Amino acid sequence: MPKSIRTLLPIGCFAIVGAMMLSVIVAAKEPIGVGAQLVNQEIETSSEASSADARRIVDARLPPYSAVGRFRGTMLCTAAIVLHPRIIITAGHCITERDGTTRKSNLFFQPGFQVGTDLGLFKAKVRAVGSKQNFKRQSVYDAAQDWVILVLDRAPKGVEPFRLGDHPVEALKSRQQQIVMPSYSIDIGNAEVLSVDPNCSIRDFVWDVLIHDCRAQFGSSGAPLLMRDRLGYAVVGTHTGSMFASDDQGHVAKFVGNRAVGSWMFADPALELSRQLNGEVSQDLVSPIY
Repeated sequence: MPKSIRTLLPIGCFAIVGAMMLSVIVAAKEPIGVGAQLVNQEIETSSEASSADARRIVDARLPPYSAVGRFRGTMLCTAAIVLHPRIIITAGHCITERDGTTRKSNLFFQPGFQVGTDLGLFKAKVRAVGSKQNFKRQSVYDAAQDWVILVLDRAPKGVEPFRLGDHPVEALKSRQQQIVMPSYSIDIGNAEVLSVDPNCSIRDFVWDVLIHDCRAQFGSSGAPLLMRDRLGYAVVGTHTGSMFASDDQGHVAKFVGNRAVGSWMFADPALELSRQLNGEVSQDLVSPIY
């Protein structure tokens, strides 16, 4: 089926998907319109996705969560430090203006943010983006490319970056309730504290995105999906939105799951940037690579 007729409509950290049934996605013939009533229905559906909310507040200034922080771009998001203390990853739509342009200045990261305190305020510069995002309509290709890599103006002290996981999708799906997602979710302490869903899972892989069941709300965009092994925590994906089933008329029927961009989508440019920052190759950080 041509990707041109498969569309997502992002709203903050949420998105409406064309018609789908359970984990099988069937594209709607026409894009679904978005109105205020539909937005409210989305929020209510997402909050009712699970009756048991296992999220807990953690001390964001302590490892491993000190490598997570609040990101301020065109909206409030979550970001994580990966591979090098100056590299952060978040959702691409977090730097997208309403007119579809990419914001390149006034981007700030606060690692270890906790009720007004943090480990410092850092300016961030866009280094690479998966694809240009659009608030009005998001293609399937853009949904799988909803990521951005940024460089901090300096390295936070004492913060250990997360590794990037290279696990196959089937291996991720087999690790039931072993995925951890920390985020600055607006419904937990008004995003003034870091909350963690400690026991979630990767449910499926469709349209080149991971489907997971970690709890998410506005502010969760860009949150890392973490999996622990003998070496510590590795980022296996980045949360970007929520999916909802709809009928042929475009009416939202039920919440299906949250989606995340797999770490392999941004691993190569992140590794290249890490080598530059470590002095292995020329540090040409002035011009972006996107």
